[in-house]
Amino acid sequence: MKDIQVWSCGGGTQSGAIAALIASGKLPKPDICFMTDTGRERSGTWPFVDGFIRPQLAKVGLELQVVPASKFANLDVVYESDEGLTVLLPGYTTQAGQVGKLSPFCSGKWKLDVAERFLRSIGVETARNWIGISHDEARRIRAQHRNWLELWYPLIFEVPMTRSACVELIRASGWMKEIPHSACWMCPNASDAEWLDMSTHYPLDFAKACELEADIRLTDPHFYLHPSCIPLADVDFTAQHSMFAERGCTTGCFT
Repeated sequence: MKDIQVWSCGGGTQSGAIAALIASGKLPKPDICFMTDTGRERSGTWPFVDGFIRPQLAKVGLELQVVPASKFANLDVVYESDEGLTVLLPGYTTQAGQVGKLSPFCSGKWKLDVAERFLRSIGVETARNWIGISHDEARRIRAQHRNWLELWYPLIFEVPMTRSACVELIRASGWMKEIPHSACWMCPNASDAEWLDMSTHYPLDFAKACELEADIRLTDPHFYLHPSCIPLADVDFTAQHSMFAERGCTTGCFT
């Protein structure tokens, strides 16, 4: 395959808007639509993917392929590096005697690398890769780092839309249920509001995040998922936490 259009669906608000734009003919039909599944996607994402994104694409004869990261990723949450055991997540650490933030390697290893390996595995030689970042989040645009894979942002350059406009389009297209923020349930970039919502409405996801954090802390006792550096299960999400206050999954995960 050469010079094809591929859409990397994130499963959230902007992706829903892209699906609706494709269904209405305002965006051309891509050759391949796929979504990388880390295996730890929040439960609230899938009803929207199956109930809105897939039906929108089906209107024009397109199918969304879900690509499991487990098939193409070569690193898990904790891995062996030259420095010993390393945590892939951009969590918080007190190892230096004060609160610090770890680097966000997970998005690259579980999303970007997986997407590229998947495309290569099905014979893609060169392609334009659509990414669902809206006009108001243009700061998230990243530089192209593969000669064979051009990055393209249709909600910025082709049909400019803000996140709120994406929501309006999804509502106008008939979806009146929850529109999720697509993210992993253990993402350290989650805001207190997101953690609180998860613990309230998706307690199984929250329990898995608490369990994963506890497991990591057996290896690295300085690691935390929350900037308060309190174990997640003990955090009061209604309190004010001044450190790393400007947070949220959409600011930290380049999908």
